Amino acid sequence: QCGFALRIAALLTMALLTGCISPAPDKTAVTAEPMTIVVSSDAPAFSLVAREIASRYPARTEIWPIGDSDAARARTLKRLQASDVRLVVAIGLPAALAARNLTGKRVIFCQVFHYEDNDLVTPWMKGVSAMPAPGEQFRAWKSLAPDLRRVAVLTGPGLQGLMQESRAAAGAHRIDLVHVPVRSDKETLFAYKRIASQVQGLWLVPDNRVLSSETIRELLAHSVKEGKQVAAPSQELLAFGALLSASSDYGDIAGRVLARARQSRGRNDVPGPALEPLQRAQINVSARMLEQFNLRLPPALQGGLYAP
Repeated sequence: QCGFALRIAALLTMALLTGCISPAPDKTAVTAEPMTIVVSSDAPAFSLVAREIASRYPARTEIWPIGDSDAARARTLKRLQASDVRLVVAIGLPAALAARNLTGKRVIFCQVFHYEDNDLVTPWMKGVSAMPAPGEQFRAWKSLAPDLRRVAVLTGPGLQGLMQESRAAAGAHRIDLVHVPVRSDKETLFAYKRIASQVQGLWLVPDNRVLSSETIRELLAHSVKEGKQVAAPSQELLAFGALLSASSDYGDIAGRVLARARQSRGRNDVPGPALEPLQRAQINVSARMLEQFNLRLPPALQGGLYAP
């Protein structure tokens, strides 16, 4: 249990930020304008995305660490501001928060979940979603469980954009997504137990404001006990009772960042919506839970079978 809790503590900050790398470079994605990529840390979810973006970009690209102290971040910000490079990609929340203070630049952020809480969106600063494509998640879930009709999702306040997109995505597959706002991890567990009898499953969104390692463990245990299917944000949770997991694809993230860069070329702003949605999701399925729910794995998901 101790090892599980430690792993989940890391999961809550990185759950949406895992994926795989697309090997195919796209050297025609954007015009030949220099780019600076600022990463929040050397964690793979940041550094590998940065490398994927740089490998596809046809012009001069530099990758800078934001720094691990206030003084280091202030120096990086000063250097960014003084640079003649006008296109900046900020990966992760610390990098995005620093880039928000730039002037005369265009900024594209990614790998940031709580962008609304931090007022990151401006005419010259827009983002790419940190959430694997909800449509692909619900498509996979429905293909596993054709009778699935009603699913709960519990999050902290905000996330209106994500919830609007997700309800539409679920509805396209005839799934009613019931959003329950909560304010703490204790309230999350209480609210789920109260609504569990009214739904067939739980869609776990890694909102660390209202989820702790203990809460996740109890949510999964309660779901297994009550026969509720769970879609989780990490393959690791398949071993603890989730039916399927969904993670981001680094190539997908890079492609959306480059699309935003292409849209903004020759402009002083970044046009379009606050977030560019991702288009793919890496799906894995628990063999044990398939058997428990008496479900069959469709051919399209054969490669994602998880059998520890």
